[in-house]
Amino acid sequence: MKKIILSTLTLAVLSTNAMAYDATKAEELKNFYSHMTQKACADSKLFVKANDTMKMIRDKNVTLLDVRTIGEAGVIALSGKNSLHIPIKDLFKKENLDKLPTKKPIVVICHSGTRATLAAIGLKRIGFKKIHVLKGGLVALAKANNPKNAPLLDK
Repeated sequence: MKKIILSTLTLAVLSTNAMAYDATKAEELKNFYSHMTQKACADSKLFVKANDTMKMIRDKNVTLLDVRTIGEAGVIALSGKNSLHIPIKDLFKKENLDKLPTKKPIVVICHSGTRATLAAIGLKRIGFKKIHVLKGGLVALAKANNPKNAPLLDK
């Protein structure tokens, strides 16, 4: 009797582990990521350099989307008419997605680029077209911000 119970429990545990993931979501992700070959990643237009971002800021042809936490933005924040701060945890709420422009580029920014990449991939998956990630994050933008690159402010 103990062998039967033990065998049944073992089978139950093994079958649970075999179904430990959502096969439908796995298939969706397989289809989404399958085109990401080495060449496609190297040629990706997803990442934008800090100097190019500074030019877009000067040309007023970009929305900067800061996805850092409220605490991080409380210490160092992006400001200006073309800046939005929406923490990544709140980004995919309808009221926040409705704040994002659909006609001009959006550069997603975080401290170093990791969260921004995750946010950008999610935004692309739901249909946003002009999404970029600031390569190197806020750290790179701070280095690129100098008198030569800084935007001229309206008075």
